[in-house]
Amino acid sequence: MTAPRETQPWSLSRRLLFSLTVSLGTFWLMAAGLAGWSAVHETNKVFDSALQETAERLLALAIDDIDDLKDHPDRHDLEVDDIPYPPGRDEYVVYQFRDRSGRVLLRSHDAPQIPFEVPLVRGFSESGGRRIYTEVTPNGNLFIQAAEKESHRRRALLRGLFSLALPLLLMPVLAGLVIWSVVAQSIRPLRGLREQIAQRGGSNLEPLSDQGLPNELVPIVRDVNRLVERLGAALEAERSFAANSAHEMRTPVAAALAQVQRLGSELAGLAEHARVAQIENSLRKLAARVGKLLQLARADSGVAVTSESSDLLPILQLVIDEFARNPEHSGRILVETVRFERLPGRIDIEAFAIVLRNLLENALLHGSRADPIRVWIAGDKSIHVANSGPEISADVLERLTQRFFRGRTQAEGSGLGLAIADRILRQAGGQLTLRSPAHGRSDGFEAIIQLP
Repeated sequence: MTAPRETQPWSLSRRLLFSLTVSLGTFWLMAAGLAGWSAVHETNKVFDSALQETAERLLALAIDDIDDLKDHPDRHDLEVDDIPYPPGRDEYVVYQFRDRSGRVLLRSHDAPQIPFEVPLVRGFSESGGRRIYTEVTPNGNLFIQAAEKESHRRRALLRGLFSLALPLLLMPVLAGLVIWSVVAQSIRPLRGLREQIAQRGGSNLEPLSDQGLPNELVPIVRDVNRLVERLGAALEAERSFAANSAHEMRTPVAAALAQVQRLGSELAGLAEHARVAQIENSLRKLAARVGKLLQLARADSGVAVTSESSDLLPILQLVIDEFARNPEHSGRILVETVRFERLPGRIDIEAFAIVLRNLLENALLHGSRADPIRVWIAGDKSIHVANSGPEISADVLERLTQRFFRGRTQAEGSGLGLAIADRILRQAGGQLTLRSPAHGRSDGFEAIIQLP
């Protein structure tokens, strides 16, 4: 069976902008080309009509001139060549008056003395870069040929096409800007909806607002709200089950642990004492797991959120002193010199204490006993907890804040400590950053608390 092909994400606004602009530009250029072709065709028709009309009107005048030249066969040469013209004058239309043999009887100032190399037949023809129209007298003995330079026509056509093409070429640009503006305005509700969805999570399951959205998006918003409602009910049931179960188990586990400890003291020195010690160890692990579940339930309830800023430095010192009083951890935590008198942060102090306990427990559990756990506050007032140990790969490092995930370690743990710390800090607006190797080392692990 062929696996479905994975499609790459694409932008709706970019696709609309590109498609509409290209489509409109293509049709616009086609229309501009058709308009240009029509303009050229019609302009040539106008020029030909003017050339034909000029020849017809000059024909009658030229006949009168020829009649006057009958007694003076050389007069036409004198009149044509000796007429003074303003300097630099350029005639767009020239003509030659010819007889049946093709001899030039009369011509305009700029007309060549050599006859045009076109047949003496009524109609249009081209020769020597000129457009020529030939008209004939009714008796067929005399011909007039009016000629116009094609370069003149091209210049006129180019000027006309330029004046026509300039606004036509600017229109696609203006249309693209208009399309971009319309698409941006149309996509804006989608961006607002995306921001609403991005703000939703385990601690924020409020319904999405459909105010100001187009009709096409309202059904989607309502379906998403129903899904969020079902998700909220499922999460609430899960949290209630975890919290209630952990709370209900805490007292029986503590009572069972007390009874086992008493039984162990009574069986001291007997063979059964080792089995009782194993049971006591298992109950301690169970009690620790129950405690983590209670912390997780409190983290999911949003215990870290507060509107007031507190000095967290006393809490940091109190939690470290609490671990230092434990004989098992005596001398294993090294606190570097604190350079600040206050450590402000907008987070519940009890939730902050939970974060510190979990990070210190994680460092003590996985760090080498030969090297102390280092705790310091950096210049940006971030709190660093580092321990020695093997370097952790990047893919494992990314998953350490997932619930119940444990890296490649032989140490016993629940896989919840880093997840609880990350959850609480994110709720308060802070951040937990994990890195390996630790700062200033080639191995080890470091957890960094960015305070909100």
